[in-house]
Amino acid sequence: MTQGFFGTFSAPLDEKNRAVLPARLRESLSSERLREGFMITQGFEGCLVMFPRDVWRELTGKIQELPFTEPHARLFKRFFLTPALEVSIDRVGRVTLADFHRQAASIDREVVFNGMGDHLEIWAPAVWKKYRAENAGRYEAVAASLLESAAAQRREREAGRREGAEDDREGP
Repeated sequence: MTQGFFGTFSAPLDEKNRAVLPARLRESLSSERLREGFMITQGFEGCLVMFPRDVWRELTGKIQELPFTEPHARLFKRFFLTPALEVSIDRVGRVTLADFHRQAASIDREVVFNGMGDHLEIWAPAVWKKYRAENAGRYEAVAASLLESAAAQRREREAGRREGAEDDREGP
């Protein structure tokens, strides 16, 4: 079993607005985690996001720490938490998309599932194609910047641990 969701998969919607979650994505989770279900909400850049319940609980714990007095926090919560809806995967492997989610993401009769490691994105094929075309040229620069930033943060954490260990050895 792969740890996490990876890959891009297309799936048609049936007359009840259900799409079969591809087997490779379903196999990324234990049967227990699949039974727990998912949360779907408004994502970014025009897609929906779908989180396993345990990942959702961890994420919403962090979101709840945002101060309600902060206007940006309120705006984010309103657009991210308010449209969140619990969904389950039926015995055939289908997930149902609510009409308001389909409208928010311009989804008609087909979806694209993108594995994002700990969650999935759900796109309308035309919106996904446009997003890729508009952003493909930026990929290398963005990747280099983010990876260098992550490496710098890791180096800072390691330096802090070494300093803490040295302080412990020196004693009072």
